[in-house]
Amino acid sequence: MTRLPPTRLAAYAGLALLFALAIAGPRAGTMVTGYGADEQHTTFPFAPPGFRDVPAADPAFDGDPAAFALLDGDRDGRLAWVADPDGTPRSPELAPAAAAWRGLSLDLSGAWGAQGRDGRGVPGALVRAALGGNDAWIATVLTACDDDACPIEPLVESSRFLRMTPAHLAALDANGDGAVDAGEFRGAPRTSPHLLGTDDLGRDTAVRLLDGIRMSLAVGLVAALAASIIGIAWGATAALAGGAVESVMMRLVDVIYGLPFLFIVILVISLVGPSTLNVLLAIAGVQWLTMARTVRALVKSLRSAPYIEAAEVMGCGPVRLVATHLVPNARRPILAWAALLVPAAIKEEAFLSFLGLGVQAPRASLGTLIADGAGRLAESPWLVAAPAAVLFLLVLCITVAADEAR
Repeated sequence: MTRLPPTRLAAYAGLALLFALAIAGPRAGTMVTGYGADEQHTTFPFAPPGFRDVPAADPAFDGDPAAFALLDGDRDGRLAWVADPDGTPRSPELAPAAAAWRGLSLDLSGAWGAQGRDGRGVPGALVRAALGGNDAWIATVLTACDDDACPIEPLVESSRFLRMTPAHLAALDANGDGAVDAGEFRGAPRTSPHLLGTDDLGRDTAVRLLDGIRMSLAVGLVAALAASIIGIAWGATAALAGGAVESVMMRLVDVIYGLPFLFIVILVISLVGPSTLNVLLAIAGVQWLTMARTVRALVKSLRSAPYIEAAEVMGCGPVRLVATHLVPNARRPILAWAALLVPAAIKEEAFLSFLGLGVQAPRASLGTLIADGAGRLAESPWLVAAPAAVLFLLVLCITVAADEAR
């Protein structure tokens, strides 16, 4: 049994991991962290890796019944929720908690912007005012305070019961009667770490990175496939036609090949407008040139093969000749070159997205993630380091695997 070279084995393993992350995508990240790809935590923009907050997309609950008593107050032991005509759940019982969190989040946001993660945080008087004089809430939240000053991270932890939303109640309502009692209540939403911090809108960078891997891989694969189809058709047609037709077709390839690639792509996107589809078409529209040259050379070398001559004598037409004889017998070099088009397309998409001409918000690609973090490279280097490292590994693994196969 032949053993794979270590470089090829490492490249295949890296590719398998990156493809798995791309396929699983942000949903897998949401299952791990609890945060959605577009979920904004604007109170804490540019939070560092490891900063903990309360997920809204897929929260876990702590099982502590004390939060139920805090939210229920003097009511009848049931937290009711009702649905608006559009199906959006709302709860009159949670309205005071939502108002308290809004006030507290404004104070936290101001402290975060002025002091950062390690600041002394919010004065206790502001916390009391935000909680509207509710003694039970004040006693619970101020346990995080030291000498009447409340550090930010402990304050987020102690006030998480205020983040219980009507949507949470709807999910906890096991019997569907429109209310949650103490037996159905599973506690307050737990805090969860932002594994790679947050961006300027407070979105989880790790989840968006998974979305970016998926987008960059999708653009690279589709652009490479489209460029390969165009290049195979063009090169095979030129080789079979021969004579003046071949000369004109290949001279056109030479002219386009001599023009600056990025200039053409930027010009095209500037004319039609930036979008994922347009950047894909622009990349495919110029990446087919090398494939056309390669296929033309391969087809011309196979034209003199005895089985090709026999097929022509038996009446095999040019389209069938290319589809059933010429291209299949040249499939190895064609597939190798097609594989090399994928990392090239990924790099080009990343560069164009970095310039703002590729994938547009709110969707993310590796290029847009790098561009978003470039303005804060000194203060928040992880915003650039993570997508840049993934882009490097993705291009390296595909290049090594394609080169080894070739």
